[in-house]
Amino acid sequence: MKRVLMPDVMQYAAPEFRAIDPGRRGARAARGRFSAALRVAAAGLLFVSMAACSKSDPTYTSISTEALNYLPYNLVRFTITDQFGNKARGGGDLEPGAGEGSIACCYLLKGTDFKVQWTYYDADDWRPGEQVKKQQAEADVSVPPTKQPDSIGSRIFEVHFYPDHHVELAFPGQMLGSSRLPVVDVSRDLTKRYGERLDKKYEDSDAQSHRRISRTVAEAWIKYRFTDRRDLEQYAYYALLVNPRFDAHPEVQKLIQSSKGKPGAFAKAVAALSPAVVKALGQNQFQAVAVPSIPAGLVPPPREENGHGRS
Repeated sequence: MKRVLMPDVMQYAAPEFRAIDPGRRGARAARGRFSAALRVAAAGLLFVSMAACSKSDPTYTSISTEALNYLPYNLVRFTITDQFGNKARGGGDLEPGAGEGSIACCYLLKGTDFKVQWTYYDADDWRPGEQVKKQQAEADVSVPPTKQPDSIGSRIFEVHFYPDHHVELAFPGQMLGSSRLPVVDVSRDLTKRYGERLDKKYEDSDAQSHRRISRTVAEAWIKYRFTDRRDLEQYAYYALLVNPRFDAHPEVQKLIQSSKGKPGAFAKAVAALSPAVVKALGQNQFQAVAVPSIPAGLVPPPREENGHGRS
């Protein structure tokens, strides 16, 4: 918003004793009237400018918040703060993939620029009698001006927490059907198809198994931006039951690179790997190639295998 400066028209002069020229008196009066007019005009411009700024900032009233947790951590709570200091909150110890359909209300937010702060923790990094090791993070988010729905029930701010700690807001949102990363679906399907093999290898409880699969989904997204359910299922299967570094095999890397931007293409291609490649993966006997790295802290380390921390 452009600042309008008031002209400095008030000057102080030491008094003088001299004859007053009538013409000069008229000129002073004219200058006084002109200065007053300038002040009035400046005040008017300032008012118009402030009104314009106010009109450009959308206001959202009686809104609800809905967190969609794609983090491989439990999301405890979050706060959205606008540029005017208004706050909206939500959370509730959401496990990975959870949050859809769970809302908190009722809040007021204004503007287009927001700061999202959240608290999270690794549920596998906890032992009875210990304090939960909570961590904090924050991200700046912008939302384009949007018309507020007439229905209060439709005034939902979706807050999407991604594995790389970036956040996206969507308004107006939906109660259901708004998830962008099918963490829960992948976990359920993988458990249904390979539950016995997973149990035999890791001896996880149901909750621990879900978190293990969620970590693998997060890795696939961070490395390759996989979002298709089929691609994520195949990635998780190979990473958890064949070889955790399977994507470093040169043939697998070729499939990953050739399937970019083609949802489902990786799943179809990796399912057709030759027996020789599958054998090499299972025996961990191959010349590895470079794969994208994952920054420290984005994905928690896997729970120690064979029963440790079982609940």
